[in-house]
Amino acid sequence: MNYSKRLAALRELFTENYNGLLITNLHNIRYLCGYSGSSGTLLVTKKDAVFFTDFRYQEQSAAEIGDTAEIVVFKNNLVKSLKAHIKKARISALGVEKSLNIRQFLLFSEEFKLDLFPTESLVERLRQTKEPEEIKSLKKAFEIADHAFAKLMKIVKPGMTEIEVAAHLEFFMKMAGSHAPSFDTIIASGPNSSCPHAQPGSRKLKQGDMLKIDFGAVYEGYHSDMTRTVFLGKATEKFKKIYGIVLEAQQKAIKAIKVGAVCKSVDAVARKVITDAGYGENFGHGLGHSLGLEVHETPSLSKKCTDKIMAGVAFTVEPGIYLPGWGGVRIEDVFLVKEKGLLQLTSTPNALFEVKV
Repeated sequence: MNYSKRLAALRELFTENYNGLLITNLHNIRYLCGYSGSSGTLLVTKKDAVFFTDFRYQEQSAAEIGDTAEIVVFKNNLVKSLKAHIKKARISALGVEKSLNIRQFLLFSEEFKLDLFPTESLVERLRQTKEPEEIKSLKKAFEIADHAFAKLMKIVKPGMTEIEVAAHLEFFMKMAGSHAPSFDTIIASGPNSSCPHAQPGSRKLKQGDMLKIDFGAVYEGYHSDMTRTVFLGKATEKFKKIYGIVLEAQQKAIKAIKVGAVCKSVDAVARKVITDAGYGENFGHGLGHSLGLEVHETPSLSKKCTDKIMAGVAFTVEPGIYLPGWGGVRIEDVFLVKEKGLLQLTSTPNALFEVKV
């Protein structure tokens, strides 16, 4: 990764309101200098970058950051270390990320004795378009997830609990190279599947259940995300009908994704299919979101997002229909937008799948 180039691009976004920028979001810090630990702060000025951490991460930060930034390992107090460097660098006004919590904002304001300016997702904007090395990591994360799902389909059966299914899936991903699940794995069987973000519980799978599986792997910090809704045994006519509507909505929306298209217009394509079929009230979430170092990034394919789609952004496309008391169907695939066309990152087929029981 060319971290110096990323820092230079960030400096181009500075405004006259501040001459230093404090980065506290760990995902943004990783993007800018390669540090993957759980504690650290990055101070960026027009001329340099300084990374602050404590003794626990001394060796890790040196190995990951190298000479991208000066590394300061403070002994007692981060705020005092920051204050000393801010004075040394003659920073007169400091930009901060909006993700900074109120307690920290007030503390920094009091200690630094200078104006703090909340900034609007500067690093997140740079993160939207993926570089070749990032795409390579994304592909690997999806490869791991596809492999794990294929293994799961060979062992899933009635009698297993939702928690057991989740445990098997996460184990398969770990064994294939995933650093962690992208998020809390969603395993929802039968009527539980009507909850879009149902948590796996003690319910046992039964023949004749629909089974919604929403999960992802993480590789070198990059996240995958996929949802499949399968049927245990021979699918019912109602399941086939609902599944067909959701799949049509997804396919039409995918065709609408292209450079220059407005995000909310893509959402509208899928929403129209579901609404025309009589289930508009049962599709209550956005069509999709972008992903990378976080599983949910901006922009999103939603009713409110007016951003224009750019090349290099990876989007989930995940329409769904949820019927309380019956169940729900969601189909999710991910595509990287290219100057012309799309690169599909998910490889698992999304046609209706009946699990032999």
